[in-house]
This record gives sequence, C-alpha cells and structure tokens, in this order.
Amino acid sequence: MKTKAYGTHDIARVCHVTPPTVGRWIAEGLLPSFTTGGGHRRVWDEDLLAFLKAHNIPVPPEMNGPRGPLRILVVDDEERIRKLVVRTLRRVLPDVEYHEAGDGFEAGRKISELVPTLVILDLRIPGMDGAKVCESVRSDDRLKDIAILAISGYDSSTSGPESLSAGADVFLAKPFRPDQLQSEVKKLLPRAFA
Repeated sequence: MKTKAYGTHDIARVCHVTPPTVGRWIAEGLLPSFTTGGGHRRVWDEDLLAFLKAHNIPVPPEMNGPRGPLRILVVDDEERIRKLVVRTLRRVLPDVEYHEAGDGFEAGRKISELVPTLVILDLRIPGMDGAKVCESVRSDDRLKDIAILAISGYDSSTSGPESLSAGADVFLAKPFRPDQLQSEVKKLLPRAFA
C-alpha cells in the first residue's frame, strides 16, 4: 500500500548514493516516480522498498516499522475557514486526527510537536510568512516529509508559484470548492483512501 513518498535526497541517503544517481535511476525507469505540483520528484515507499530488495540494498528500520496515525493540521487565522476545512475533510476521512492553529506561533509549535502528515497552510496570517514556513519544514530532517497544501485568498498568480517554489506540494486559491479540497488531499494522502 502506498503510504509515504520519498524525495531524491531521502532516497540518496537510504541508498548511500548522490541525488544525481537517484535522478538517473528515475530517468532510466529503474525507480518509478511521480512529480508533485511543485515540480518535485517523489517515489512511493512500496516502489522504493521493491527497488531496495531487488538490488540487495539494506532496508532501513523506519521503512519496516508501523505507521503513525494520520494527522492533519489546518492553519488559518479565520476560525470559520478552519472549521469548514475540517468538516469538509471529515466527511471523507473520519478516522484522521484533526488539529487547528490560528496564528504563526501556534502553527510552528503544533507542526514541531505533532509532526502532522499534512499541513493545510494559509499563506497570509498574522505573525507568519507561509513561504518561510514551507522552507523551514523542508529544511528540517524531522519535518521534511510533511505534505503541505498551501491556500490563499490573495493574488493566486503570485501566491501559487511562490508557495510551490518554497516547498508546498499543492496550492489552492480561496475560495475553493469542497470537492477540490478533497481531491487534492486524496492525492497527497493516498494511504487514507486505500
């Protein structure tokens, strides 16, 4: 079952090679991959596991261990938006842990403490620069595998590309339809829908 996606740097670390070597394996079709909305190459854990076993590369313990609970953190300064997002997702994902944060400080604390599976991140809330949060998450070894769905009601022609280049996996402009949100979350958390 596909439950986690690995980036080229993660795979390089697991295989004790350089990221360009991983890129070559992907280009040669030895390692199946997909590309996120932000242009980042990812490999599903089951595909990586099969590759490791086929090439007699030791499987790290974390790839064999049990998976933690799915957690979604919704970060938005408007409580009604947070509640709407949680309600919308709870319809299709009733067994997920939902958490909320209304400001930058609370968001940073909860991301660090909870290490959520997915953060739905409003890019413009008081006390927080959403792009910097994306960069911070991606640069932290403990947090870098968190999926990030960036949202914003501001100019999507600049907010979208800015968030994706900072490390968000997907960008949705507000207002969005419930089915759009559910569809993007389904792509980011396929294990929840298996």
